[in-house]
Amino acid sequence: MDKREIAQNLEDHYAEFCDLIQSFSTVDFNHHAEGKWSAAQQLDHLIRSVSPVVMGLSLPKFLLRLTFGQAKRPSMDYDTLVKTYQGALASGGKSPRAYEPKLGGAAFQSTGTAKLAHLIVRLNRLVESLSEADLDQLQAPHPLIGKLTLRELLYFTVYHVQHHQRSVKAGLEK
Repeated sequence: MDKREIAQNLEDHYAEFCDLIQSFSTVDFNHHAEGKWSAAQQLDHLIRSVSPVVMGLSLPKFLLRLTFGQAKRPSMDYDTLVKTYQGALASGGKSPRAYEPKLGGAAFQSTGTAKLAHLIVRLNRLVESLSEADLDQLQAPHPLIGKLTLRELLYFTVYHVQHHQRSVKAGLEK
């Protein structure tokens, strides 16, 4: 997936998630099955997850290279990255505390989706500013699966919203 395809996938999948969240009643937005996150919590988790990606990609390239080094391997393709993440989850990997959601108030349904949509706009601007080579050479840490190239981190960000959208839909069916 090149950077234009990544940006389009980010835009499409996050817009679909935000539309789904906006379609919920307040009751459905806050409903959660035992031991599962509500749609409100899923939204908060995604905001907490995308924010550091935006912050990281905002850093000067030399600082990313100095802090995290340069990739010493080719980027995984999308499917391999997804399998790696699913494997980490299957091995008991959990969201680190910093990414655990909090409960939002009644206004969070609209303010949260607006914030997430704005983060994706910012992220896509940052993606546009990077070269294809930057995406494969620069890297940053992922809390469950270690250092990823920026391309892989963006693949994860595309997959992550789909993963949580499926969870939201499954939560409503119960």
